[in-house]
Amino acid sequence: MKSIKWFIVSLFVLMSQVIVAQEQDTVQRKKTRINILHYDVATYSKSMGDVQRLIGHVKMRHDSAYFFCDSAYYYQKNNSFDAYQNVHIIVNDSVEIFSDLLNYDGDTRFAEFHDNVHLRDDSTNLYTEYLTYDRNLHLASYPDSATTIRGDKTLKSHYGYYRDRIKEFSFFENVEVFSPKYQMYTDTLFYNTDIEKMWFQGPTTIINKENVLEGKHGYYLVNEDHVYLDRRPFMHNETQLMWSDSIFYDRNRGLAQAYSQVDMIDTSYKVVMRGDYVEMWENRGLSFATDSAYAISYDGGDSLYIHGDTLFMYFDKKKEEAKKLIARRHVRFFKSDLQGKCDTLTYLVEDSIIRMRVAPILWAEDSQMTGTDIDIKIKESTVEWVMQKGNAFIISQDTIEGFNQIKGKDITSLFKDGDIHHVNVDGDQAETIYWIRDDDGGLIGIDVSKSATMVIEMENQNVSIIKSFKGIDETMYPETDLQENSRYLQGFKWHDEARPKDKDDIFRRIEAEMPQAEVTPKETPIEPSTEATEETEIKEAQPKRHRQKRE
Repeated sequence: MKSIKWFIVSLFVLMSQVIVAQEQDTVQRKKTRINILHYDVATYSKSMGDVQRLIGHVKMRHDSAYFFCDSAYYYQKNNSFDAYQNVHIIVNDSVEIFSDLLNYDGDTRFAEFHDNVHLRDDSTNLYTEYLTYDRNLHLASYPDSATTIRGDKTLKSHYGYYRDRIKEFSFFENVEVFSPKYQMYTDTLFYNTDIEKMWFQGPTTIINKENVLEGKHGYYLVNEDHVYLDRRPFMHNETQLMWSDSIFYDRNRGLAQAYSQVDMIDTSYKVVMRGDYVEMWENRGLSFATDSAYAISYDGGDSLYIHGDTLFMYFDKKKEEAKKLIARRHVRFFKSDLQGKCDTLTYLVEDSIIRMRVAPILWAEDSQMTGTDIDIKIKESTVEWVMQKGNAFIISQDTIEGFNQIKGKDITSLFKDGDIHHVNVDGDQAETIYWIRDDDGGLIGIDVSKSATMVIEMENQNVSIIKSFKGIDETMYPETDLQENSRYLQGFKWHDEARPKDKDDIFRRIEAEMPQAEVTPKETPIEPSTEATEETEIKEAQPKRHRQKRE
């Protein structure tokens, strides 16, 4: 068993010499003799092969290196020695090595240290049980576990090398790095202590107080506390995850920058933000994405896709949970039962409320909704209500021809199973145009009405009841009696071409206005009559099949 162990050790030493022998450090040197500088007692044994035993405060020199120990066997013929107890070698001005036993060959300038080995280079200390040192190559090697301490960092690995001339460690297998700021686990790590930079290769995990980073390749700048990872790294905390082609992380600033095919997920509120460039500011509770950026809300079976030139996500720093998502410039979104476009969109994640600002357009099933501002409430992945504030307009295409329209200052629509079932029109100026049909689809007439406010009940996407309040005026026109331009309320615009058709269509650029869809009246629209009515009067429009009889 002992022979196998020494074979492995010898093989490791041979491999390390062959690998590094390719470097420029491998130069032929003139052989020099080992000089004995001091000892307390010396004995000589010819029977042991011309061996001189030195005892007490032994000091020797070989070229520029000095050796100290309690006792030694000096083999003059072979130009080598074995040193015992309190072994200490001063390699150069900065490198020293300590151990309990040393085997040194002066011709090859090669040393083997055994038991309680300690290599010190300035403020770096390496501890192991077996270490070789090649003075020609300035190379220290250990084949079986070592602990390296530098400042507040502790590094461990199964085997490794140290090149003292360039101040660089090479750590292999089960590499662990511990510091008060972070822990690192990897298979391969190179650490240059002169420039304080670490390179890692293979699966790597970096854990700090704020998050966990995982990657297969990258580097760490120790003094700056900067990490760079590529080859699809992964960054996460308890509720947020981020993948990309590469990640740069500045721990001091709490800044993570991700590049190319970035996915950022908030698992607490089930929101995904994607783009080709993402920044996450931990200290500010802010992330933003740009370059083909879009977000996905996947709570439930029907996902909401939102695109904008730039997306901002704000999150609670303590809870590490998303608070709101803001999309700006060329905003478009798609959901199977809801689509829209605007210039600025805010999604309040916890409340599931969407706020659309600047030229908003919303499509819900067959209805188009516009206004100065639009707010949408999502509940359990379906629309609960929509509020249109300022110059509100709802348009839906008739089953055969024409457009049904509702107009007012403010409109609130309640939804059920994805369809509008209740509408409140407020603001002292409510107007409607409806194409009234019987059960067989035959046109009864075109209803034009006006009042201060209205309440409209819908059933199966058709008008069931209209309740008008104050200043009511309503006329039912035969189709032939209502001119084409009077079939549209003032400001009518049909934006069907701008409507996102699917989740991929949200990236299509649409102009703010659709001039070809606007209808400009050629003459003054027909005004409702101004006959006096009771301000408290409520006029109800019966369901279609009853309305025909009444008219």
